[in-house]
Amino acid sequence: MTYRQAAAWLALIVVGIFFLFAIAMEFLETSLVLFAVLLLYLTYSGYLLPAIDRRREDPRILEAQPAGTETDRSRSLMQLPPIPRVLAFIAITTLSFLILHLGVLLVHEFSHSLLAYLLGVKQDPWNIIYGNWIGSHWDENVDYAALFAAGEGPTAAAIAFAGPFANIALFFVTVGLMAAGRVKSHRWAYHCVFWTCVITFVMVFEYVFTRSFLQHDDFGNINHGLGISPWPIFLAGTILGIFGLYYILAYKAPEYCAIVTPHDRPLQYVVVSAVSFVIFLYYIGLRITAYPAVPEWWCGTVGIAALFVVPFIASPARRWMQTSMQRSARDGRSPPHPGPSRG
Repeated sequence: MTYRQAAAWLALIVVGIFFLFAIAMEFLETSLVLFAVLLLYLTYSGYLLPAIDRRREDPRILEAQPAGTETDRSRSLMQLPPIPRVLAFIAITTLSFLILHLGVLLVHEFSHSLLAYLLGVKQDPWNIIYGNWIGSHWDENVDYAALFAAGEGPTAAAIAFAGPFANIALFFVTVGLMAAGRVKSHRWAYHCVFWTCVITFVMVFEYVFTRSFLQHDDFGNINHGLGISPWPIFLAGTILGIFGLYYILAYKAPEYCAIVTPHDRPLQYVVVSAVSFVIFLYYIGLRITAYPAVPEWWCGTVGIAALFVVPFIASPARRWMQTSMQRSARDGRSPPHPGPSRG
């Protein structure tokens, strides 16, 4: 590795750590409980879970290719020592998540606003409220109260549904892209598509699971506009969401590990931990701040419980996870996966 490459990686690590610190401070400002959960989760996923797995795992499996083995698609990253390599990958994941998250948010809010513009409710589709950099306080800037007062409930419901519909459409687009050979053959392209898929999925799943019974927000406006009970949306959406969650964790996360982080157990822990953090804490767990509102705070509690259970079940040390990664490798689109590394 040249001095220029080393300097670039160092700069990336510093920027990534800065954004991680900024996210932690946002959690601290939001809720002391959430901040404590975040610190506990970092300890659990970074130290306790790998230690538990090492004690549970067959020692013969650990006789594997050392972490840092170079492949054509991961050579520059793998040249870093273990700790800087993990920090660099965390930095890449954090920065790409923040950028992609804002992009998906823009698509969501613009879809609301564009339909409102096409239906004559707004004069400018780009007249939306642009929130902060972590995705809070964004809004389509549509006056739903005026629509309800004017008896335009179905119009309000259609506009409210436009955002989730855009997310659902984007989810299927990203799933299709991840199945394409060209995307699978470029690890960072797959990385971006995978995280776009996770983000667009959880935006809808969290809405359905935690906010179907509200009198505002997207599904509250849909229920109000159509005059229907929130139960059908909650039940159907939650069941479909669980299937989507299973698909991401059981199929796409192992495929991501086989393509983007092959042979590198520490980075695979980062992948599983980051996916769980985004879904179960950054989105669903955040709802504990709505206490004592039901069911928001209860759903947030469920999310925090899943935050610790899911990484254990979907750990890269699990035999089913290794089998799934090996299956992805045998597709011929990722390097053969000889087994986990000591890292």
